[in-house]
Amino acid sequence: MVSRKKAKWKARKALKAKKEEEKEAHDDSSAAAAQQREQEGALEAQMQRLIIDSLPSPCRHGFDPFPKGHICDRFLRLYLDTLFAGSAIKDRNKMDAVLEAMDAVDSGQKGTGHILNGHDGAARITAAVIIMFDEFIAFSVLETQAVYSLQKLMEIFIADDHTLVSFFRKKRITCSCLDKKHKEVKSIKKMGYCNNDKCPLPGGKVERSKMLYCTRCSVAYYCSRDCQEAAWSEHKEICKKKAERNAKFEQERRIRDQNSM
Repeated sequence: MVSRKKAKWKARKALKAKKEEEKEAHDDSSAAAAQQREQEGALEAQMQRLIIDSLPSPCRHGFDPFPKGHICDRFLRLYLDTLFAGSAIKDRNKMDAVLEAMDAVDSGQKGTGHILNGHDGAARITAAVIIMFDEFIAFSVLETQAVYSLQKLMEIFIADDHTLVSFFRKKRITCSCLDKKHKEVKSIKKMGYCNNDKCPLPGGKVERSKMLYCTRCSVAYYCSRDCQEAAWSEHKEICKKKAERNAKFEQERRIRDQNSM
């Protein structure tokens, strides 16, 4: 007969062996589960990559950013440094923000993106910076105009949706990304800005097609004859200077044209 002590020892040994078997089985099961999760994760990642690769690339609206150090990038930075030299804008973060908007000068890429994302305020700021740059080029570089046109700048800050969308859609982008938006807003009347500071109209806004302009300097616009007369005392000195510049510019242009023949 097997002694009681030996029987207990065999029972403990069998129990220990069973626990070891269960532990090995559990470890094998955990390893298999981990391997399965890893395979499932790899498969999911692969499927996500396939989905992303199958999606069309985001439209850049015809614009490729200037690489750092590119002549256009250097020009923009020099332009901004000159533009804001001695002004209140000293913060480089603000300067970089303006430069970011300036990146859109040739295509309106960022402005278009702002409109599509519903950020019309940001789109107006981008458009204003573009107008400032265009005026600088026309007046100081190409010399194709005698004076800066502040009317465009003032109107873009208060621009209605039709004016804002048209600004980028007509000349700033080469894609059709704003076509749908344009259809939605094209019925909105384009509004202009009256140069009379005391204009009785709300915000000095008037339908652009009904505006009058000063025939002497061609840069000041009004909602009516009454507003033009009311603003004359403040406008006359500026008008005289701009008219003289226009006359001088036209005379020099005629001389250049004659010499080029």
